[in-house]
Parts: sequence; structure tokens; C-alpha cells
Amino acid sequence: MARRLRDAVGAHPAVVPLTITHRHRSLAGLRWSETVLAILTAAGIEGGRRVIALRGLLSYVIGAIQLEHLGALSGPGTVAIASLPREEFPYMSETARKVGADREFLDGLAMLLDGLGA
Repeated sequence: MARRLRDAVGAHPAVVPLTITHRHRSLAGLRWSETVLAILTAAGIEGGRRVIALRGLLSYVIGAIQLEHLGALSGPGTVAIASLPREEFPYMSETARKVGADREFLDGLAMLLDGLGA
């Protein structure tokens, strides 16, 4: 479901800013959330934890879409970080390694889902 949302919104990058401000008015968005809530329920996630899980997933997917389309991690900021002295910024320079957008999205999503125990 997360991949489907990313693909649908990513196909129309102009709507990226609208995903947050109009999420309660979009029938497609509401149906997506309802389906995700059903999946989370089937996975045994209930009550307040289910609400937090949904919001965490939404935050992750929308944030990833925004980074990918509005401030790509492969842009000038990453180039600047890659040129930092490694002895002074070993972790930052390591984060500047180029990772494909699909891998970054799916691996991050897997980490989030692992944390939920889903």
C-alpha cells in the first residue's frame, strides 16, 4: 500500500504539497488510510497503537515523496556533504553515498514496519 501511494503521488509531483493539506478531503486518500487500518488490524495492531502506526506510515511515505520530488537527496546538498573531510565527518560523509530512490524508500519502509512488528 505504501508503494502504491508513492507511485500514484509520484506520477503527479505537483500534488505533493497537497497530500498534507487536503488529506481529509481526498476520497482516494481516505480509502487508502482505511485499507491500511484494516491491514494493521489484521496484523494485530489495535487502538492507539494502530493510529500511531497509520500516522507513522503516512508521515514516512509523504516525507519520502517530498524528499524525492521536492528536495532530492541526490542534489547539491548531498554533493556538499560528500566533500566534507571524512576524518572530521565520518558519518555524514558516509550518508552521502548514492543510494537509489527505490532502495532508500523500500529499506526505510522495512525498518519502520519492523519497528511496528508488522
